This record gives sequence, C-alpha cells and structure tokens, in this order.
Amino acid sequence: MINIDLDDKYEVIRTLHQSAATAVILVRHKKIGALRILKAISKASPNANSILSEANLLQGINSSLFPTIFEVEENEQFYYLIEEYIDGLSLREYLLCNKITKEELIEFAIKICELIEILHTAGNEPMLYRDMKPEHVIMQDGKLRLIDFGITIKKSKASTAPVFGTPGWAPKEQLNGNFYDERCDVYGVGKVIEFMQINSYGKDDLSISRIIKKATAENLLKRTKDIKELKQSLIKLQGSKENGKEKRHLEKVIAVVGAVSGVGTTHIAIAMTRFFNQKGINAYYKDLKKNTVNELWKNLSGARIKEGILYHESFSGLMNYGEATMHYQPPVGVQILDCGIDIGETLIEADLIIYVTSGTPWQLESKYPDWLKDNNVYVIDNFSNKLTTIKKAKDLSKRIFMYPMVKQSLRLTKNEERVFQAIINNEKDFKI
Repeated sequence: MINIDLDDKYEVIRTLHQSAATAVILVRHKKIGALRILKAISKASPNANSILSEANLLQGINSSLFPTIFEVEENEQFYYLIEEYIDGLSLREYLLCNKITKEELIEFAIKICELIEILHTAGNEPMLYRDMKPEHVIMQDGKLRLIDFGITIKKSKASTAPVFGTPGWAPKEQLNGNFYDERCDVYGVGKVIEFMQINSYGKDDLSISRIIKKATAENLLKRTKDIKELKQSLIKLQGSKENGKEKRHLEKVIAVVGAVSGVGTTHIAIAMTRFFNQKGINAYYKDLKKNTVNELWKNLSGARIKEGILYHESFSGLMNYGEATMHYQPPVGVQILDCGIDIGETLIEADLIIYVTSGTPWQLESKYPDWLKDNNVYVIDNFSNKLTTIKKAKDLSKRIFMYPMVKQSLRLTKNEERVFQAIINNEKDFKI
C-alpha cells in the first residue's frame, strides 16, 4: 500500500486503482462529508510530474463538465491531487444495461464532441486529451462529463511527450510515437461513437457508419480534420431526422453511382434533378468526373446562367469553373451528385445513394460493394428486362427498381417519374 499522509482531512473509503507507483483512492472529507478522488504518484516514478501537469491543465478550463481540482500537495515520497468525485455510470456501464436509440446515439456523440472541443479551444493552444474511451465518459444527472486527464498534454508537447494511449482506442500515430495533433482525439471520439453504434438500434445506419469511417481513418489526410467538423456532421445528421417538412429537404446530398461504365448514371442523375424541381423541391445537378453542365450550356437552346448555375426549364446544374467553383455556392436544396463509377469520399457525405446496374451481358457486375445492403442505398437496373431484374433482386436480397427504356433526352417521362416517386416514398425526409 502507498502510505500517504492525509493530515486527518480525509477518510479512505476504498482503493479504486493501485500499482507500484500510483494509486487512485476514493476518500471522504471528514469535516464536510463530501466524497472526493485522491490521486497519488511516487516521486521516484518517471511520470511523477503528471499529477502537477493534470492539475495545471484542468485549472485552465472553466467548465462544469470536467472535475474540479481542490488540492495539490506533496510529502517526501509522493505528489497527490484531490479532485471532485464524479458519481455516475460510465458510458460502458450504461450501454451494458441499455440499448440506445439512433437519436440518443447522435445526441451522445455530439455531447462527447463538445467535451473534446472545450479542450481543443482552451487557453493559448489546444490540449490533446489522448485517452478517449467509454470508461472515461460519465453520465451524471443528464450530463456527460469527462474524467481522467492523466495523459492530457498541450499540443506543443506532443513531439516530446512519453508515448501513452490505449490500443484499440488511440490511433497508431499516437501509439507509435509519430507526429500527431488534434486528430488523435477525433479518432478516439470516432471509436467511442462506433462502440455506441454497436450497442444501439442504429447499428446498421449507413450515415452514422460513414461518419465513423472518416473519423477513424488510419490516413491522417483522409481523417476528419477536426472535432468541429465531426460535430457539425453529427448535427447535420440530427437535423435531417428532426426538422419538419419545410426543412426536410435542405442540404441533402444524393449520390448516383454506376456499377460499371456506361450504365446511364448521368441520364438518371439529370432526370432525378428535374423530378425534384418539378415537385417544388430545389435540386442541383453536379458532375464530379466530367464537365457535363458546361457541355449542356453549349448545346441547350434557351438555357441561362446565374451565379454559377445553369438553368433550363426544370433542370439546374452547377457549372464547373475549376478552382473558381468555390466562389459559387448553390442555393439551399438537394444536390444530385453524378459520381460516374467511383463514389470515393462522396460515400461519407451522401444522405442517399442511387446505385445503377445494367442487364446487358457486357455490363454485368462481378462484385457488389458492401454498403449496398444499407437501407439508404437504392438499386436501379438500367437497360434490363424484368427477368434479369428479378434474378438480381434475389441475388442481392434487395428490392431493385427497373428503369424504363427512354430516349436520351432532358425531358422527364412519366415512367421515369414513377421510379423516382417509388424511391422517395421510402424516405420520410423527402415526402412530396
């Protein structure tokens, strides 16, 4: 046992953790009866200054969501810290007893982002928490609070700090002692969201899975750039599920991707854009691979351009001006992305995916993507017949919409309209 002189201030309740050099003890203040946490570390330990560092960092944060520091003391053998005891269930304990809804999952995830955002914006430079896991998120009186800041550091210390972190929760760059920054905490939060999703009714939700995939990308360049971006993606997802009819269609992204080349993704994406506009929902077509809208501008009679958008009857498409495109933001509405055969990073941001296949022998697919099974992915079989489409539906165990044979035209036929209406009828956010 570590012998710590408590000066008769505290009564030991129980030891929560103990090693050769450290101890975490639940104590009671003898005069006021309040429970508190006592952390002790031997001065002989290489990490002896960690308690002082933790105290200094927490003192610089003005938030009730973090433990209050009451005392930092020392004797000949030990440094010790007395801090607030946060009584509640850890997120891990809570999920052992409760299966949360998709809405609760998103709400919890946003609150966890806010905890880390406080650290990343406190003081003159970001603090890196480095130890995000379900045991360190405590549910108390309807709030989520964060505990255990033993390996929290300032960003400027990342290159020289000892290598710490929990395998499975911390990213490889942190565990390997390589360069790391705020994105190490983005990764940790992403892993906690993944843990919550497994224990929720939203375990198969593609939108949440895409957010997790980007937040936990091994490649730093592909990972969500900061905690604010992660929080905003969750808020956007939350808003898409909570807004009323007037706002349900705002800022939605529909990706149209082909299984192979030549299956008609461009025609279907343009037709879908016209469908929404004819129904009174603003929609804008964008080609991610080619200059389709620019070519339409050259060939369409009566088309006009306003603020970087080509308008022609019920069609509206974003012009491609190269780098200048960033200066033209479309009005609020649905974006229809023509992805060609490579959805790439668009998978992360799309609210709905239209996957276009073909029934012609030279366009048969050899392998389907894993995300095809998600409820937010709809399969359209183009240039096909009823028997081929039925067989494909059985193979995929998924409903498939057979696209009608139409002439290559910007005019939307009634049969095309029926296909899109059947798809949209399954989506409460697009009720027309």
